[in-house]
Amino acid sequence: MGPDGHTCSLFPDHELLSERKKLIASIKNSPKPPAERITFTYPVLEMSKAIAFVCTGGGKSSALKTVIEGAENPGKQLPSGRINAKKILWYVDEDAAKELKNESISSKI
Repeated sequence: MGPDGHTCSLFPDHELLSERKKLIASIKNSPKPPAERITFTYPVLEMSKAIAFVCTGGGKSSALKTVIEGAENPGKQLPSGRINAKKILWYVDEDAAKELKNESISSKI
């Protein structure tokens, strides 16, 4: 997950967030370099048996809190939090998890 809550090349407020027909889409106006990319869309991600996120560093702590604990306005949920998969696993370090409430953390390694 990126510090803005993006996953794959699904960025906040981008039109691809509403793509429900294509499994893979091209993006020509990515807010982060490179501008031209391809990405999985939510339908293909949601067909997965499990999704695993790796999230490290304090620069991602705010986005991680929003995704795990929910956005104040559900319509503003970050792209990583919009995946409706059967199983989602989070692998985070202490810096990334520093803003999470203790009840949001199920186990530590």
